[in-house]
Amino acid sequence: MRVAKAVILVFLTLFPALPGRAQRICPQDSTSAFNPTQLIAPGVLLGSGAAIHYFAHDTWDVAIREKMLEMSGGNTGMNFDDFIQYAPLVMDLGLGFTGVNARHCFLDRTIEAALAYACTGILSWSGKTLLSTMRPNGANDQSFPSGHCSFVFTGAELVRREYGWGWGAGAYTVAVTVAFMRMYRDWHWFSDVLAGAGVGILSANIGCWLLDPTKRLFGIQLPEKLQFAVVPSVDPFSKTFGTSLSVRF
Repeated sequence: MRVAKAVILVFLTLFPALPGRAQRICPQDSTSAFNPTQLIAPGVLLGSGAAIHYFAHDTWDVAIREKMLEMSGGNTGMNFDDFIQYAPLVMDLGLGFTGVNARHCFLDRTIEAALAYACTGILSWSGKTLLSTMRPNGANDQSFPSGHCSFVFTGAELVRREYGWGWGAGAYTVAVTVAFMRMYRDWHWFSDVLAGAGVGILSANIGCWLLDPTKRLFGIQLPEKLQFAVVPSVDPFSKTFGTSLSVRF
């Protein structure tokens, strides 16, 4: 419930009054096509995380954890990383409504994000289940890879691909902050956050690669123009947040 409220608050802050206006449907974008060079960054991150996890745990993971504990002084109660991990996803889906030039329309961005986060969940869950790595704080054996990092780096890469490095740099700043806080709060090893970042970037790319094949598979065809009207609201009696969306074809 707290997470849902946090997401809605971010939405209301970024988009207090979204006007109904025509939005031209984006044509198929060449950036959705597979490019082998897009495997380099996630490959390096995943490979580095795995290498440290298996071969340099004491020299890297343990040493970095000790430095983090010195910095925090044992005060690991701050949990804002639990909430800001959703910011890149909100940016990916919402920035296009504010007039920022997006490569894809809202429906395409939604499909793309759904595919990317499904991949994130599968890869993160598989790693945590198969490897059963103990967290540095001993809470459980679900440490590798970092789920928070996988989630937030998926969103950051989606923002970069959708809106360019101008907005992508901001999204990646949030992602790096989350990665740092996962170690600062003693929930993850350094290798966990590296692998999580790799999983996230890879998942975002997979979501982009699968966008057009998924639309063809399900016969999704978009009209030439859509008109949107999005109005956030607050119920004064129940003090709950809400929003209404109307779409005209």
